Amino acid sequence: MSSLAADILIWVLLFAGVLFGGIAIMGLMLFPDTKSRMFTAFRASAISCGAVSLSAIVYAVTLFSETGSDVYTSLVLRTVSLAVVLGIGSWMIYGIIREKTKAVVPAGNGQADACPETGKKDGE
Repeated sequence: MSSLAADILIWVLLFAGVLFGGIAIMGLMLFPDTKSRMFTAFRASAISCGAVSLSAIVYAVTLFSETGSDVYTSLVLRTVSLAVVLGIGSWMIYGIIREKTKAVVPAGNGQADACPETGKKDGE
């Protein structure tokens, strides 16, 4: 059984990780251009990954101090798998959003640009 202070710290860090993960997803959905989407998603997901990893570290240290068992191998595997899953998930969400927003291309001055394949404008 862990101490109350360690449990509170673990829960606060997990809550912060989930909160920043949600901010990363909202940033991917709400911002208009790709650069701001990825900047927000990277920063928020890095904070999320750090908070969840830190909560796992606090749990492992608390467990080690109370029982004396070696949980550091498990901790390293969990942290690495979390970072890999977070990176792949962010990349997949970026790809989905990029495909959905690729069709919407605003015209510069109200007129359609020339087609790159034929060189003709609309209506010619």
